[in-house]
Parts: sequence; C-alpha cells; structure tokens
Amino acid sequence: MKKKSLILTAACAALIMTASIGSAFAYFSTYEKAMGGYVIHLGHYEEIPEEFQDWTKKVVIKNRADSLDDVYVRVKAFAGSTVNLQYIGDARWTPASDGFYYYSDSIKPGESTAEIDVKISNIPAGVDPQSFNVVVIYEATKVKYRADGTAYADWSELLDVTYEEEGDK
Repeated sequence: MKKKSLILTAACAALIMTASIGSAFAYFSTYEKAMGGYVIHLGHYEEIPEEFQDWTKKVVIKNRADSLDDVYVRVKAFAGSTVNLQYIGDARWTPASDGFYYYSDSIKPGESTAEIDVKISNIPAGVDPQSFNVVVIYEATKVKYRADGTAYADWSELLDVTYEEEGDK
C-alpha cells in the first residue's frame, strides 16, 4: 500500500512540474524584430528613440521630463552570431567586461544621453536591412549618493519598468 501511494505521489509531482514547461519554453523562445525606428516608452522613466540605417542602429536614451529621479543607464545589443557589432560613441560611453556599455553621466529628467551607434558588419549576402533583427536592451538605476555627496550607480537595484509601445497608450 505504501508503495502505491509513493508511486502516485511521484506521478502527481511529475505532472505538476511538467505542466509549466510550455510557458517556460515560450518565455525563452520569444523575440522582437527591430525594423526601422521606433520610440519605446518604458514605464515612468525613459524613452529610447532608435533609428536603423546603413546597417547602424542609432540609440539615444532620454529620461522623461515627468520622471522623479536622475538615472544611470547601460546598453547592450544583440544580433545573430554570424555578425559583428561595433559600438561607436563619445567618451562617456565606456565598455565593461559584462558586454554592456555604461554611460558615465547621470541623466536628469528631460535630458538625454549622447548617441551611441551599433554598427553591424559581416552581414550575410542577400539579407534585407528592413528584416534584420537587432535587439538593443538597456538597464537603468536611480542615482545614489554616498555620505560625502558623490553620486554612484548601484546596478543590483535596477528600475522596475514596464514596456509600452507608442500606440499602446
């Protein structure tokens, strides 16, 4: 009798664990095409006007005028494994070992970063630029201050923002 209840319990546990596999698989297999240029509003904090021309993604991050906080931002782009990405920006954009480019200045409400270009090279022959996928992500954190008043970024405390496209208001 104990053996039957143990088998039944194990079968129920296996059934419960496999019930969520479909949603987990969907989460890890989703993507967004980047065609043309779009303005993306992210919650209460930032806007990213993007342009894509001549195999270059041009990114500027703007802290919304109605934001309550100064923020620090970092950017990272993804494309296919067969292409190379080259980041071109002024000295305020600095690379780090985690693959992100960090903007050294804090962004006050209503202000923007300097533009950073992500140039795509080693493009496979016959690829249409308007159907090519380039995903640019960024993360933002509120400016924090030490006891002596110097500003710093704590990347363990990212802003919790929601995604909203231009037409979703």
